[in-house]
Amino acid sequence: MRQLATKAEFDEQLAKAAAEGKAVVVDFTATWCGPCKRIAPVFEQLQAEFPHVVFVKVDVDENQETAMACGISAMPTFKAYKNQQEVGMVRGADEAGLRALVQQHGGDKWSSAGDGMRLGAESSDTAGMTDREKRLAALERRGL
Repeated sequence: MRQLATKAEFDEQLAKAAAEGKAVVVDFTATWCGPCKRIAPVFEQLQAEFPHVVFVKVDVDENQETAMACGISAMPTFKAYKNQQEVGMVRGADEAGLRALVQQHGGDKWSSAGDGMRLGAESSDTAGMTDREKRLAALERRGL
């Protein structure tokens, strides 16, 4: 899990995710925070479940500039960002709330998969060919 050490890294991560059309979920945490330690494995598990979402951590003691800019007043606080804008927040070690935040703003893993191809669809190079011509073209592509 990537830990963002500076405000510049934080801004860069939000910009990169926005360019890729991905949501970012940030765990604002502290090493001395008991609830943060209890919810950390859940955050790690969500990262595995939602590979199309960017998960990062910000230690509020080491990266005070980012914590202040984001208005963090309690730990843990989880914030979701889309297109570099905050779209959701969960304060506290609320597993159900965190999962709902990720699902709502990250979407399911298939939402960014694209349209794919329809089975049996004609490719543009074989459109208008008879079945015999298509078979011959296939043999030709294989070098037979």
